[in-house]
Amino acid sequence: MAGWNLKYGVLKDTDVNDDKYWSLFNYVFSDSSMKRNTYKFGLIKSILDNLFNGNNTEKGFFISYADIFGKFAENYWNLIVKYDLRQMRKDSRSELSKVETILKKAVSENQILVHFEYDSIDEKQKAKIVKSVTAECKKCVIGALYEDFGGALYGFSLIEDGLYLSYKAYDFLLKYKMEIEKLNYYSWARFMERINSDDVLVKVIDKLELSTPRRADLSIYREILRQEFEVCNCFYCGKKLTRGVHVDHLIPWSFVKDDKIWNFVLSCSSCNSKKKDRVPTKELIYIAEERNNTIKQCNNPIIRTDFAVYSEGLLNSVC
Repeated sequence: MAGWNLKYGVLKDTDVNDDKYWSLFNYVFSDSSMKRNTYKFGLIKSILDNLFNGNNTEKGFFISYADIFGKFAENYWNLIVKYDLRQMRKDSRSELSKVETILKKAVSENQILVHFEYDSIDEKQKAKIVKSVTAECKKCVIGALYEDFGGALYGFSLIEDGLYLSYKAYDFLLKYKMEIEKLNYYSWARFMERINSDDVLVKVIDKLELSTPRRADLSIYREILRQEFEVCNCFYCGKKLTRGVHVDHLIPWSFVKDDKIWNFVLSCSSCNSKKKDRVPTKELIYIAEERNNTIKQCNNPIIRTDFAVYSEGLLNSVC
């Protein structure tokens, strides 16, 4: 698999148009791109999941390996531990990929974990899993996917803390996030259908979607916004909030599969229902960013944590 053993790679072409990016993604999703396992699909999914967890730098949009492979381990947990879906073609060396081996070993050492959702795993155990997954994937997939994109998606060095998306690539991923995610799911499922037995393949697409992060209980954020910041009106229509108060993801969940207070607003049930998965207007984004400039000054530990990766203009980058 070309590029798998690369230690670093520079961004070779930062002036790529949308058609070229689509061509590159279609190549990666096709059988022409060599795949011994599903790691490339997992890495693409993890990058998409972290588009709001990085930082703007001179080199590009930086996403840490800790964030990427934290999501990578989380996305694979259900697929391997809960559904027992194989992720690698059998060969003379091994029947299981190293990530499968890491997760199955964690369960064999503490069998109660088989009943746990990923988020419920002890933080020390989770850190151990992520460390092992990171070591494996830095060695085997970062360079391979880099090579498939001809250096046009990201640059990297394995001795640094993360990779750098080109800003053209970052804008493309934000613009077509849902479409890329669906194509990635489909290609991932098609690969697994070839290497798994029929008895475990029922609704494999659903299993892929269920393996990714789920929406959490947002009631704590409702109380923070209502009590600490005296938010009493619907963010969208301005009417007084009395009952049926909804915590809404301003940038839809389909874009940001993460729960951060900088992306939450309170709304009435009617406005929340009408908005659905629509991206808000520039005017609403501006209002939210002004509000966030106030909120981020608070000493509440939840707010400090949620704003750790927030930067001015982050919400606006979606529109």
